[in-house]
Amino acid sequence: MPEWIRVFWLPSKSIDNLKELPQESGVYYITALWVVLYVGKAKNLRNRWRTNHHRYQQFKLLQPFGRLHYRVVSMKQLDGYEKSEISKFTPKWNGTSRPSFWNLLGLFLAVWGRVIVYASLLMLAIAVVIYSALK
Repeated sequence: MPEWIRVFWLPSKSIDNLKELPQESGVYYITALWVVLYVGKAKNLRNRWRTNHHRYQQFKLLQPFGRLHYRVVSMKQLDGYEKSEISKFTPKWNGTSRPSFWNLLGLFLAVWGRVIVYASLLMLAIAVVIYSALK
């Protein structure tokens, strides 16, 4: 199994369920449509997202496709684990400043554009199956 896929097997929450995050230290991943967009760490995962996280508005735009995956990690391992995950995935949002209107608009269009492409490919595949079944 490719390394990046393991993130999607971790526990996750949607933006509506962030209050259900554990109150433990850990590393979290903001993802959408099988892409890791941001990796961060928190001494308390629930408290980190209870206050308005600086990526909250971007995360909100990803709804319903955005997920917050997380891994509980001990405080000793927190810094090293986050750094290794950032170097492994090189997420697009890490190292960037707070988003402007244009960045958020671009993100919105990119996510919905990807949804449209996936839906179109799925409809094409269904049409081919139906066509070949009717032949």
